[in-house]
Amino acid sequence: MQSQLVYHGDYLLSLDKSKDLDSIGYYLSEHLRIAGGYWTLNALACVRRLYDIPQEKKGNLIEWLKGCQNADGGFGGNTNHDSHITNTHYGILLSFLLDTEVNYDAAANYIAQRQKPDGSFEGDKWGEVDTRFSYCALSSLTLLNKRHLIDIQKAAAFVKECRNYDGSFGGIPDAESHGAYVFCCVGTLFLCEEMTFNIDELAMWIHERQTNKGGLNGRPEKLADVCYSWWMYSALCIIKRENWINQKSLENYIIQCQDFDGGIADRPGNQVDVFHTFFGLAALSLINGEAYNLEPIDPVFALPRSILLKKEHVNKYLV
Repeated sequence: MQSQLVYHGDYLLSLDKSKDLDSIGYYLSEHLRIAGGYWTLNALACVRRLYDIPQEKKGNLIEWLKGCQNADGGFGGNTNHDSHITNTHYGILLSFLLDTEVNYDAAANYIAQRQKPDGSFEGDKWGEVDTRFSYCALSSLTLLNKRHLIDIQKAAAFVKECRNYDGSFGGIPDAESHGAYVFCCVGTLFLCEEMTFNIDELAMWIHERQTNKGGLNGRPEKLADVCYSWWMYSALCIIKRENWINQKSLENYIIQCQDFDGGIADRPGNQVDVFHTFFGLAALSLINGEAYNLEPIDPVFALPRSILLKKEHVNKYLV
């Protein structure tokens, strides 16, 4: 049984050295490149290796990132992909991690145009609505100091409509409560400065998501998954109810999901991936980051706190 944090820096730095570029899996994940870039660079920042990226590689990443921004101002998941609000959010986050700028005015306008009359946000021109998109909008526009472009009160009102009888949140009104939507909805309401819901009911719902193995599941009767360590523990940090779960048990569960060669999986013994590696490290940074020498990841913006502290207009929203 593992009891220490494995060194993950080399695993993360080697992710672009795939020897399987002709595989079907590589092409099936092509639309996730901008998300993958965010997970990788943020995880490197968390283990304090972000600045180990060679300058030439960083320059190539910046050039690629700017190529993902389309004429409508939004970002696609890769170059030559259609714009979407989630990828636009990732693009903005990546620009902060790479310490560069993209066309922020165009990106902000693209996001603002996604708001619908009821306050919700559509993901793209095809009209799907989801509270994930509400979070992407509020986070992005707060980071860019462009909150005035949207109706914040209506944005908050829509998210409140997605709160369920069990005290938790779903993706749209009357949808099932889900752990990932807890992060999105709590983050959105916090940024809207509308935390007027029963916080203890939500904290109890999250408390009930902790399994006997220490990990958190996203819904009742489901298996624990490392990613919910972030989605829900970050929400507990925002509402200041961290001690409503067994933090040490959650910490130990994440440690057990590591591979000795680097990387974190969803569950012990499973294949590691960059998604769970980042969210596992991010959760550890909040639970007991000093013990592992991790850079703190802010629970609202999911970016290194050291980067956010340089943005004066953001400081009031740091937890």
